[in-house]
Amino acid sequence: MAISHAPAVPVSLGHTCEPQAPGRQGLDTGALVSRRPRASRSRGGCVSCKTRKKKCDELRPQCSDCRRLDLPCRWKSPSPRPASPRLRGSRSPPYLDVDAAFSPSAVSFDGSASAFFDEHGLSITTPTSWTENIILSRFDLALRVSANSHLHTDEDRSLFNHYLHIVSRALCRSEQTDENQFLTTLLPMAAASDMLTSVILVLSGSHWRRVHPPIWNRALKHQGRALAQVNQRLARADIAQDLETCATVLLLCLTELFDGTSKAWKWHLKAASALLQSPGMQTLDMTPEGAFCLQLFHYLDSMSTISRCRPPLLHKDCSLSDMTSSAFATALAASTSTSALESSISGVTPALLDLIGLVNLLASHRGARVDELSDLGFRTAAARVKALLDTWRGEYEKTEVSTSFIKRDTYHASTAFECAIRLRLHQIVEGYDPDHADVTSAVEQIKKAALAIPYGSPVEGSLLFPLVIAGASSRDVEWRMVAKERLMVMENTLGFGHVRRARQLLETVWGQEREWNWAAVRYTQFPGIVFV
Repeated sequence: MAISHAPAVPVSLGHTCEPQAPGRQGLDTGALVSRRPRASRSRGGCVSCKTRKKKCDELRPQCSDCRRLDLPCRWKSPSPRPASPRLRGSRSPPYLDVDAAFSPSAVSFDGSASAFFDEHGLSITTPTSWTENIILSRFDLALRVSANSHLHTDEDRSLFNHYLHIVSRALCRSEQTDENQFLTTLLPMAAASDMLTSVILVLSGSHWRRVHPPIWNRALKHQGRALAQVNQRLARADIAQDLETCATVLLLCLTELFDGTSKAWKWHLKAASALLQSPGMQTLDMTPEGAFCLQLFHYLDSMSTISRCRPPLLHKDCSLSDMTSSAFATALAASTSTSALESSISGVTPALLDLIGLVNLLASHRGARVDELSDLGFRTAAARVKALLDTWRGEYEKTEVSTSFIKRDTYHASTAFECAIRLRLHQIVEGYDPDHADVTSAVEQIKKAALAIPYGSPVEGSLLFPLVIAGASSRDVEWRMVAKERLMVMENTLGFGHVRRARQLLETVWGQEREWNWAAVRYTQFPGIVFV
């Protein structure tokens, strides 16, 4: 049988191989079509990827590799690019480039504003909802801040960008941008102040140093610069009503508090107290800048009393007899009313800050319990504080009628904070027995409130003190692990070093079962920690 041989079919690998005729300059069009296209090599990657000899996906303002490694992403070409599609529709605020978002050209009124918002996935419409109001407030913020002329290097701009989009959100206890005073109040002040800009960069560097240690060197230079400028201001005779200096001192204090090991915050807090009590400061709350300074000082002063076991600086001369007087009780009842809303700085009502200050004012007089009569006076003062807590709870239950997501979180945060105050009051009066009925009840309520607040909530930072005192006052191993896990999450969501120190404090207390006095452990082994 004859076998027919079919013509061989050439196997094509996508290349055309043929001899080049003399004088021929290249392949014809057909050959070019069949040739495998060469991979194009872009030269538009960021400086960081080029330095590390890595392929860059060229996403602006921060490429994927730099975002993953948390590195500053810088570009040689100033040409704008559209925002990444991944950012469109996200719940979190768009990650805007500082130079683009706050440059005058980006927010001018010549029609480019619409293009600016389109580029970053935003829209300008008639404000009919709170979301649209927030969008417009961001735009208004960009208009008022414009370009900050005090940013001199790429590292400065990276630090400022990190503050805008990460640090300011970690500091604020509200999800709404227009309530974030670390943006709406501080940024316009910083645009006109080299001193305030420097301390903002320091605060940003203290947050960023955990994942990017080299940036702290630049932040330290700004810290020295800010301290020198503050010292010059404080030496002046006309220092009264200097809100710029006051805000700078408070942010320097906040930076030291977030370190978790420094004690320098005490000097900054005393300096801020002297500034706020100087002549002419009685009408501070009538301006946004003054109100911000007062609220931040109130928060830091009240929370630091837990670590100092001393009265708030604004009540440092108050005696135990003053606390038991009817006039003092009446004044305190008025100051601890629930008429004031929860602060976006503390996440709780100002009344609770006043009450924790009172508890530690009481703690400062424990040494006076030398006989039955002095002990009776001490317990009478403690009963007055407890009565104020009961009154606050009754009024708070009546006024807390909102059912929104943020308000529910705030309600649970305030409840956890209130129970932590009650637990601290009990420990100051009765001791640290973890099996006491009042202790187990307070721990259970703190546990319930903390579990009701989702991870990453804006008010999560308000749980630091409740988690520490409840974790240190319980034998329940399961609850201890829950508290430890929550603190580990907060180390990442908040990002400051004092959260890690708080977790280490708990682990130290748990490691010595016979010593339930967590406050003594904090005093001897963790002297710099404050639960802000």
